[in-house]
Amino acid sequence: MTSSIYKIIQNKQLGYQNSKKEISDLINQYTNDQIPDYQMSAWLMAVYFQGMCRNEVEDYTEVLIKSGKQLNMSHLPGFVIDKHSTGGVGDKVSFILGPILAACGCFVPMLAGRGLSYTGGTIDKLESIPDYKTNLEINDFKKIVEDVGISIMGQTEEICPADKKIYSLRDVTSTISSYPLICGSILSKKIAEGIDGLVLDVKIGNGAFMKTLNEGKKIAKIIQEVGELHGIQLYTCITDMNQPLGYSAGLWCEIEESIQCLKGVGSDDLLKVVLHLGENALKLAKIKKPKSLILSMLKNGKALDIFYRMLEAHGVKIKKLKDQKINKPKFKTYIFAKSKGYINKIDTEKIGLGLIHLGAGRFEKNDKLDNSAGMKFLKKKGDFVLKKDKLVEIFCSNKDKIENAKNILNQTYHIGPNKIKESQLIYK
Repeated sequence: MTSSIYKIIQNKQLGYQNSKKEISDLINQYTNDQIPDYQMSAWLMAVYFQGMCRNEVEDYTEVLIKSGKQLNMSHLPGFVIDKHSTGGVGDKVSFILGPILAACGCFVPMLAGRGLSYTGGTIDKLESIPDYKTNLEINDFKKIVEDVGISIMGQTEEICPADKKIYSLRDVTSTISSYPLICGSILSKKIAEGIDGLVLDVKIGNGAFMKTLNEGKKIAKIIQEVGELHGIQLYTCITDMNQPLGYSAGLWCEIEESIQCLKGVGSDDLLKVVLHLGENALKLAKIKKPKSLILSMLKNGKALDIFYRMLEAHGVKIKKLKDQKINKPKFKTYIFAKSKGYINKIDTEKIGLGLIHLGAGRFEKNDKLDNSAGMKFLKKKGDFVLKKDKLVEIFCSNKDKIENAKNILNQTYHIGPNKIKESQLIYK
């Protein structure tokens, strides 16, 4: 006999613990379209405010995993590893780090998601590449991992279908930043991939779901504990998201920046995060001299070659990528400095919201994205600027949207007469 959905929701609203059976009944019925979005939304909102205990998080994660198939990657002749970020603006690390790890002898099966709220989605960015297929059959996905070393695709109906459905609902119900829901979503996909190890990048700051170091530590701890319970080796890292990562944010423009970084031409902050995560990923794999190996894979072009091979395996004609007309925006404008001084603060969440207004993110589940939409950051925190200096270039293919985004972005850069101490990029 199934549990009463009304009672399950009410119990969580009152702060009581949901049993494993209650969680299982709720998730399975929702996945099978037996209960409506509004009831699931009510439970998600109750979890958002009341939280979950450790046992509930473990049960929730397990139910998500068991809602679909689990992959077996044990036949691969190397360490199977993935990387995950809790979300930020301009975070394109996966496109760079994944090919690097594959070039170093690891295997990287990566199931990724779409944008959540003001943070960009890995799958949305990949779909800005002409002909890139993000929906593959499981056997095709496994074959690409085996042949190329890496494959990045979206969740299918076969792997964690419950999380896929809930993931979209969380985006439009403002329940994204719940620790238990984040933990379950991340680990269910990663465990189902059949990985040996995971490097987790927890973002903190005004452009992340976790605003403080303490919040970052809490989510890192619970993911570490639940992940290890399922036999996964984890390295958790906390990095700064008080400004966008790299010099671009959006869709196609982030792919372009990733390619440049794989060619060895990247912004210092982006490269530093890639190197840190990569070095610790290779340590999990027990690969010697990890940093020098990573740098050599960038220098000799092997990491870039892996990236291109992955794109080809997903249906992309590489020659097309050199066409300057790909995703060329029809309109562009700039944000200018209002005074002389040092950039001491950037409101990164507003930048993320500006990207949604441009068409690089969604207000509703079915919103169509503009692959040309994005921003380039001409100045960053700590830089000295003169009045009317260009701070940000904004571009998309809809004139009305660019004006709406500009109104938001005019309030994002805070300039002062004195340079203040910058926050750490990587918290040890």
